[in-house]
Amino acid sequence: MRINTVFKEDIIEEIDRIAKEEGKSRSRLLREAAQRLIKDYQYQKAEEIKRKKIGHAIEVQDRLRKKSGHWDSVSELRKWREKHS
Repeated sequence: MRINTVFKEDIIEEIDRIAKEEGKSRSRLLREAAQRLIKDYQYQKAEEIKRKKIGHAIEVQDRLRKKSGHWDSVSELRKWREKHS
């Protein structure tokens, strides 16, 4: 598929300079740049989702911690083990 776009002359000159240094065509260089943009965008979105999930997990833990008061998990586990041994 083809697209047409308009760039300022200085941007085209820089793209052409880079393409020449890399031994690539302008089109190939722009395709690779678009692919990197997409990959970076997807990575950022995935990180954003991960941060939201972590934040939610922290909120849940904080609520549970408040609700449980001064509950000692180690003591409770020891009691459970003694009861079920």
